[in-house]
Amino acid sequence: MHVKRQTIQKTWPIPRKGTKYIIVASHNKKTNLPILIILRDMLKVAKDRKEVKRILQEAKISLNNKVVKREELTVSPFDIIKIGNKNYELVFSDRGKFILRETARKEQILKIIGKKILRGKKIQLNLMYGKNILVDNKEKAKIKIGDSAIIENEKIVKILPTEIGREAIILDGKYRGKEGKIEKIEHAIATILYKKEKINVPIKNILAIK
Repeated sequence: MHVKRQTIQKTWPIPRKGTKYIIVASHNKKTNLPILIILRDMLKVAKDRKEVKRILQEAKISLNNKVVKREELTVSPFDIIKIGNKNYELVFSDRGKFILRETARKEQILKIIGKKILRGKKIQLNLMYGKNILVDNKEKAKIKIGDSAIIENEKIVKILPTEIGREAIILDGKYRGKEGKIEKIEHAIATILYKKEKINVPIKNILAIK
């Protein structure tokens, strides 16, 4: 799907001037980026769409440990993109714009926003950006809505509680992208120490990252 360049989100790391139309994510258009934009405009490993298609067909790119071959595939914040021997994660700058950051991590970090009981007493966790994952009853006991799940190969490998002392990133609002330590939690509001500034944001708008 394509839209006029002038209508794209301000969070996108591309200039307003250029071709009239530009590709957008097939879903979650406000929070996701097409792999084409990431490879061509951010990482600059390809100069045009044709080169992106060739790179993908050569199975040189993986997303969350799965090989990517379709240019229409979309990337969500905190997804892990691997190119060669380097890993990158899609995150927000402290000005709220999308950036790619090189990382040693191989796992996604996603916020748990809901739970649902399925047949067979399986539990489905609803994660941000429209992702879901199944857990068993033993795992369920240590998981709370609002916590962060570290996921590798579609399995939870660790839970990061949203608690005082944790490092967190702000996901939405005018402070999006700013990272700091959680100093206080009261009445569903977290106080984040960013540099020397104390920022109060709803807990629902932060993600514990370590």
